[in-house]
Amino acid sequence: MAIGLFFLSVYLIIDWFRFYPTNRAIEMLRKGQNVELAASTEEQKAFQQLLHKAVREYTKESNELEEQNKERISLLSHWMHHLKTPVSVIELILNNEVKTDTLEKIQQENKRLDTSIEQGLTMIRMDQFENDFEVQTVDLVASLRKLINARKKEWIYQSLFPAIESSEETALIITDPKWNEILIDQIISNAIKYSSLKEGSKKLIFMVERVGNHIHLSIIDEGVGIPAYDLERLFQPFFTGENGRKLRNSTGIGLYLSKKIADKLKAKITIQSVHGEGTTVTLRWLAGPNSGE
Repeated sequence: MAIGLFFLSVYLIIDWFRFYPTNRAIEMLRKGQNVELAASTEEQKAFQQLLHKAVREYTKESNELEEQNKERISLLSHWMHHLKTPVSVIELILNNEVKTDTLEKIQQENKRLDTSIEQGLTMIRMDQFENDFEVQTVDLVASLRKLINARKKEWIYQSLFPAIESSEETALIITDPKWNEILIDQIISNAIKYSSLKEGSKKLIFMVERVGNHIHLSIIDEGVGIPAYDLERLFQPFFTGENGRKLRNSTGIGLYLSKKIADKLKAKITIQSVHGEGTTVTLRWLAGPNSGE
């Protein structure tokens, strides 16, 4: 009995010495210390491989989160800087303008300020998109009427005449109603902005049509159009292009957000334009049940 206990003790001591360097290295790694993990047994080698795999995955995820955070900080930094402009303009108007159209000018600057704030809030909400997302059957035509009516004063001020052209009274699509309205409103805002660069009254057509199992919405403006060499970069953040340099309130955020939201909604967005004639932004959704019937 005593001999058996002796050999067991010897075996445990040998086993302890065999695993001690590895266990000690693991403890040091756990405390954040830099140490080389040397494996001497098959079990240790297998553990080492699993550990290295876990470290690689953690490092990759950490790097991705860091990049996302950098992008978010950059976006918010630009956005906050942009908010200063309409505030300064309102102050100048209040100090210098005594004309009858002062109120209208202030309202326009406030609208720009409100748009910028909404863009900033949208950027922040994008991080929690999946927690604020509910797919439903939505009537696109009803959504368009709601968005158009919300801008009544703006249409008059900019000499723009919006019109919905649809072969059906309703056009049902599969989407999230709130995010989808944010998406469309970003495009409307852009169309108004660049239509304002052109003199005289202009139309803004909302053409709704069914194509196979999808519903298409083409937002067609009669604005200044986009140069061909700018088309490929329209969805890049802060890219304003040639037209954007003519507008002090151009941020290069609207189309970037539109593309981000469209991707999240599984909608497709494309842009066609003829410089000097106008721009067409087309959105495509999966048609809802009974759409077109």
